[in-house]
Amino acid sequence: MGKSVYPDIVVHQREIPNNLLAVEVRKASNHQPPEHDQHKLRALTDPHLWFAYWIGVYLVLGKQSVVSDVYVAGVIDKPLSGWFAGRLKDERLGVG
Repeated sequence: MGKSVYPDIVVHQREIPNNLLAVEVRKASNHQPPEHDQHKLRALTDPHLWFAYWIGVYLVLGKQSVVSDVYVAGVIDKPLSGWFAGRLKDERLGVG
């Protein structure tokens, strides 16, 4: 029997269905390995799997910073991740 997957935040249109965004959020003080959340976002954004979210966002929230990755098509999208990290830095939220 399969295990259910529950992202922290989702944005979707149910009737169509159109899965737009899946977000995983964790505290920087969380001592659990991040691989579970990262694997979940790879699967949730994989276009060949059932959910096929357009974008996945991984956020690690610290007291002084936010670390992030953006997933598209089952992998980290480096240009989009860099853009998003830059926006967070502009707002004084990102590492840098």
